[in-house]
Amino acid sequence: MKKLNYLFMALLMSAAVVVTSCGKDEEPDPGPTLSLKGGANYISSDATVQLNTTAKIGVNGLKSTVSGSKLVRFKFSLISNNVSTTFVDSTFNSDSFTWETAITLSSVGEGRLLFELWDKNGMRAEQAFNIIVEDPGSQINKYLNVEFGSWDDAIGSFFSSTEGITYTVGQTRNIPGNQAKIDFVFFHGTTNANTVASPDDADAGSIDDLGPIKNWTNKNQTRFNPINMTADQFDQIGDTYNFPTFNMMTQETKMNNLAKGHVFLFKTQSGKLGLVKVVDLYKRGYRAKLSVIVQK
Repeated sequence: MKKLNYLFMALLMSAAVVVTSCGKDEEPDPGPTLSLKGGANYISSDATVQLNTTAKIGVNGLKSTVSGSKLVRFKFSLISNNVSTTFVDSTFNSDSFTWETAITLSSVGEGRLLFELWDKNGMRAEQAFNIIVEDPGSQINKYLNVEFGSWDDAIGSFFSSTEGITYTVGQTRNIPGNQAKIDFVFFHGTTNANTVASPDDADAGSIDDLGPIKNWTNKNQTRFNPINMTADQFDQIGDTYNFPTFNMMTQETKMNNLAKGHVFLFKTQSGKLGLVKVVDLYKRGYRAKLSVIVQK
C-alpha cells in the first residue's frame, strides 16, 4: 500500500510539472513604433542631394501594442563630424505621434539624421538615415571664341558678360545704357601689350581712341585675379562649375602682357565670377580671340 501511494504522488508531481511548463509565457513589450514618412518630396533613406535642396522629413509613431504606455518625448538630431546637434526635443502625452518639417540643405557635407521616440516606461524607438550634400557648382554661360577688335574695327573691343557679345567704340561712346553692360575691354597698349581691363582702369581710360572711357557715364568695376589653370583645364569645364575663391587682397583692374593659353579669373561689379581664356592673339591689327565662362 505504501508503494502504491508513493507512485501516485510521483505521478501527481510529474503532472504538475507538465501543466506548469505548458503555461503561456508573458509577451515581451516591444516598446513604441516609429516609421519615416515617405512619398513625393520626402527624404526617408540614405540620399545624396545637391546644395540648397529643399525636402520634407517626417515620422509617425504609435504606443506599444503590449503595454499601451503613452508616448511622452520626441527628439530630432543631426550628427556630423561626431557632433550631435538637436533641432527638436519635445514632450507630450499621447497614444500616437506625427511630425514633419521642410528643410533646406544649405551646407556642403555629410551627416546622419536621427529620430527618437520614447514612451512613459522609458522604452525608445528610433529611425535614422545618412545624407550627403554636394555642391554641383554654379550654372554658367559659355561664350567661346569671341572675336575682339581694335578701336577702329567693326568688331568691338568692349565685352558684356551678361550678353556674351562685344560693343564698338561708337556703340558705347555716347550711350550710357550700353556702357553699363560692359565688364571689360581689350586693347593693345604701348606699355601694357595685350590687355583685358576694367572700364574703370586708369590705363584704359587714358586711351583717347577708346572713347575715351574716362568720359563714360557708367564704368563697371570689374576685378581680376591670376590663377593656376591651364587652357586644357578650362576646356574641360562642363555645364556647371565651382569657381575658385576670388582673392580681394590681390585683385587688379587689368590683366596685361597676355599670351595665347593664359587663363584668369574675374569678378563683375554685380558679384558674378568668370574665367577668360586667351584663345589667340593677332599681332596685325591688335585683335584677339577670347573664350569666357561666367556665372548665370
